[in-house]
Amino acid sequence: MNKQLTRMEAEVVIAGAGPGGCTLAKDLSAKGKKVILLEKGGDNDFLYGTPLGMLLNIDVAPRFPMPTRGTNQGENVVVGSGLGGGTLFYAGSAFLPDADYWKAVGIEFSKDIIDEAVKETWSCDPPEDFIGPGSRRIHAAARGLGYPFELAMRHVDFSKCLRDCDKCVLGCTRDAKWTGKVFARAAQKNGATILTRVKADHVILEQGRAVGLRARGVFDHREYEVRAPVVVCASGGVGTVNILKNSGFNRAGSWFSGDPTTFIFGFLPRGEKGNGGEHSMTYGWYDEAHHIIWCGMASPALAWHLMFIQDEWARALPKLGRYSRVLSLFAKCSDDGVGRVYMNGQIDNFFTEADRERQEYGRMVGRQILIEAGCDPYDIHVTGVTLGHPSGTVRIGELLDADLQIRGCENLYCCDTSVTPGAPGRPPTLSIVALGKRLARHLEASI
Repeated sequence: MNKQLTRMEAEVVIAGAGPGGCTLAKDLSAKGKKVILLEKGGDNDFLYGTPLGMLLNIDVAPRFPMPTRGTNQGENVVVGSGLGGGTLFYAGSAFLPDADYWKAVGIEFSKDIIDEAVKETWSCDPPEDFIGPGSRRIHAAARGLGYPFELAMRHVDFSKCLRDCDKCVLGCTRDAKWTGKVFARAAQKNGATILTRVKADHVILEQGRAVGLRARGVFDHREYEVRAPVVVCASGGVGTVNILKNSGFNRAGSWFSGDPTTFIFGFLPRGEKGNGGEHSMTYGWYDEAHHIIWCGMASPALAWHLMFIQDEWARALPKLGRYSRVLSLFAKCSDDGVGRVYMNGQIDNFFTEADRERQEYGRMVGRQILIEAGCDPYDIHVTGVTLGHPSGTVRIGELLDADLQIRGCENLYCCDTSVTPGAPGRPPTLSIVALGKRLARHLEASI
């Protein structure tokens, strides 16, 4: 039976509407380039800002009680799906690119690119009146112990924001949190075509160069052939691997980094309020010597309860009514990237001894801070590991050159967390936007 085939043409076709793909679509369309952006997820506001709405914007899996994807070793892995990608459910934390990290693989960001990325993604310090008492308590305890916690930038327009709101990870119904969707809307106004619920399958290759993408509708199974002289894979640390492997690039996915993240939390005495329900990640510290970030954050109530049940169901049950007293922070570490992503999407991840030492140090410091802040030292809890920012699967210096082009294949580029030379070790959104802007300038001169 012949399937319906839709043929399209553009100057640039992009697979994936995360922060990298949306940045490219906006900046190139603003220069008059004909852009087609494909995204396997949807574009709707149905239940946005609720736990169920969040599930509609991630790749789910039949795992109890946290219905997220996981590695074959059991860690949670959160992968975005939808117009905006991972920015739909990230906490909105903004960290400037680590200049030394990127310079080591031949990438330098000009000041004007960084300034543009900061301004256009609404990156700023949180105002004092948006910082809750629990967060201040963590800050004071950390500083008292000699850990230099400081204000942490956020991708938030606080003029639209509400005080005492912890809904960033669920989705902001007031559009106060920046997401890639902001850039996607600008791209559409510039004339870009965006197709949602269309999943890129493989790159069309002719005589050693990329000339387009083949894709298929997620629900209607309509087939698409989008021809373009420039092809960009921006489907994330897992999705880009799938496209490249389907296209014959077998080394894609030979590595995997995940920034292992652990929440450490305790309970304040009765009558005292923790940081549940507060703006998250208003204070934090990046320890460059150990490649660990600590930030104050208590997940929204439902997510916190599910994590607690998943990790310690027997101990959790009698304490589920204590959310108002919870004081929580997380430790996010770099890892050594010993893992891989398979063609079927399965993920292996193996921690080295150095990985385990970093994680243990992160938990130890978190525990010290909570006890100093007034939590019961005999009632401190540590969650299992969630691998944030799936990355380093199509690495610069391995498969990519410093212009983000696949080595040995003309006109095929990648622009998402897959390109990192290893674990980012810090929230990567601002770095990916800067990479997108840098690549857009390179492509603009060559199209």
